[in-house]
Amino acid sequence: MPRVSLLLLGLLLTGAHAVPISNTASLQARGLRVNSNTVELQRTAPCDPQVTPDGTGTAPGRVLTLRTPGSVALPYTLTQAGDVPGDVTVRATVVTPVPGVQVTLQDAPAGMPITGVMAAGARRTVTVLVVATGAAQGSVDVNVSATCGGAGDPVNVTRLQLQPQLNLLLTHTVTPGRTEAGHVVTFTLALPNPAPQPLGATLTVTLPTGVSYRPGSARVGGVPVPATVGPDGRSVTFRPPAVGVGSTLTLMYDALIGPQALADGGAERTLDVPGVASATVDGETVVSPTATAHVLVTPGVFDRRATVLGEVFLDGNGNGRRDPGDSPLAGARVLLANGQQSLTDVQGRYAFRNVEPGPWLLRLDPSTAPFQAVPGAGNRLVDVAGLTRVDFALRVPTAQGAAPPATPAPAPGTTVRSGPLVVTRRVTPQPGGASVITLTVSSARPVLDVVILDRSGPDGAPREFRVASLDAPVTFTYLTLTPAGPNDPDVLWREP
Repeated sequence: MPRVSLLLLGLLLTGAHAVPISNTASLQARGLRVNSNTVELQRTAPCDPQVTPDGTGTAPGRVLTLRTPGSVALPYTLTQAGDVPGDVTVRATVVTPVPGVQVTLQDAPAGMPITGVMAAGARRTVTVLVVATGAAQGSVDVNVSATCGGAGDPVNVTRLQLQPQLNLLLTHTVTPGRTEAGHVVTFTLALPNPAPQPLGATLTVTLPTGVSYRPGSARVGGVPVPATVGPDGRSVTFRPPAVGVGSTLTLMYDALIGPQALADGGAERTLDVPGVASATVDGETVVSPTATAHVLVTPGVFDRRATVLGEVFLDGNGNGRRDPGDSPLAGARVLLANGQQSLTDVQGRYAFRNVEPGPWLLRLDPSTAPFQAVPGAGNRLVDVAGLTRVDFALRVPTAQGAAPPATPAPAPGTTVRSGPLVVTRRVTPQPGGASVITLTVSSARPVLDVVILDRSGPDGAPREFRVASLDAPVTFTYLTLTPAGPNDPDVLWREP
């Protein structure tokens, strides 16, 4: 009987893609071999996700640096290499957990995977966010895996080298915080070392106009420190010795405050003196935020500003000088050309301080001093410098064309008592019908917040006088243009 054998000829191929497989049958009998026709078979690959870059724990696909605390985004490429669509799940994990380091997939809740249908041949980018909340050190391996049914790409490792981020925190202070032009002040720069090794830092300060560094004054613990002054004389750079781990560098230097540091006109001024620190750690330059010292500079002996003071009074004999019998005018308003004003006190005195030197027009407000001035002693232009005195001498009005009438007899005085207080009121008639009213207040014991209200007559407007603390007699004087009559002043006060 003839021997028959069937041979399946072909090649079984494996792979991720659909591939053709050729099959041919062969019949052999009595030395005769007959081949059948060839049949083409098609093999279909299932859903097959692939992640790049690849990498393992022993050979990571990437090695990157993460400054801690901080974060980094790691992009991966996900490819669906199968021939049919499928549900692909992507996960991101830390191979060996490190305290304070977390990973999450972008657009997914923390710790959750991403799942979605991917068509055959589809490609997308998957981003992994790595966050370090503390100053972690060492390294951490981040793995991304993708699965689809029974197929998948489970290991794709990126290694992150964790390096604590250095923050230089410089402080800059000055002693004293208030000084006068011409004096020397001491500045202090303090810089803690945050690095795990000794830190060599460079400190630079910028001095404002009018402030100059005193050569050779920089020191650390009493040891001199070299300093370099810039061409403009304002930038000063210090290069102190390295500061040890966990220690603080404290550098002191002196500066002279010159009169040019004052504001225009010689007024006081607050100066800002900025300073920065820089250091190179592991090949990277780290710069601190600006630390600014503040010092208030007052003129002192360099004060060019002037003071104007004087008195406003009724000049009985018209000689332009304050004589013992002349009456002060309280409540008169003296004006400067720039709008400043000063009210005279009970003694008729006024003052303007911090006035720029030069010519100034001084005048009286006629509503508070409605009298004709003695020639040369009224409103006038004055060259102000240093301490300048300007008095206003005023005439008492008389009837025009008539001889000055005799001075009327004084009106009877009035005395008012309120608790420990006694107020005496005296009216002195003046030529022309005017009156000078004098109020004297005293107390048997100290009292506070004394207020006296007085009227020149029953229909007159009240005049108010105040004493914050009364422990000795005080006298107030004011002038009326009409004859004053008797009146009992109102008195308010309180116990201490």
